[in-house]
Amino acid sequence: MNNYLPVSDASFNKMSLPISNSLLEQLSHVLNKHPEVINDNHITINFRDKRYSVERGGYHPVEIALSKDANNHYSIMYITDFSFNGYPQLERDIDFDLSNAAVFTRHSGWKGIASPSMSNLYKLWESNFIDYLDMKAYDQIELRSH
Repeated sequence: MNNYLPVSDASFNKMSLPISNSLLEQLSHVLNKHPEVINDNHITINFRDKRYSVERGGYHPVEIALSKDANNHYSIMYITDFSFNGYPQLERDIDFDLSNAAVFTRHSGWKGIASPSMSNLYKLWESNFIDYLDMKAYDQIELRSH
């Protein structure tokens, strides 16, 4: 049995959350559009709705960090969803920190990633995020490599 999930042109290591092939395919698609980062070991992808504001609302910005191992398989290090939370600056709303097996929510703080409620929260969050990607809600997708 393999320890990775091949998706299109990118392979992803298995992770501690039930990350769907749909999300992995979306990430692979984004990576394939940016061949300039193909050799980089650490990549951050930022998804933005440029209209999102305190006044108008909109789709929360999302940041996903990837790390590539020696076998060219990616791991998701973290997925962070930001919102204004009533403040004029963006704040972390939900943070799935896979590299430290923890989940942060602004309502309950840090919890272990293995909790069944965290798996359910992740599935709900991911389903919404994929729907937003399919709707092309994010009009700015940027990659940074480190």
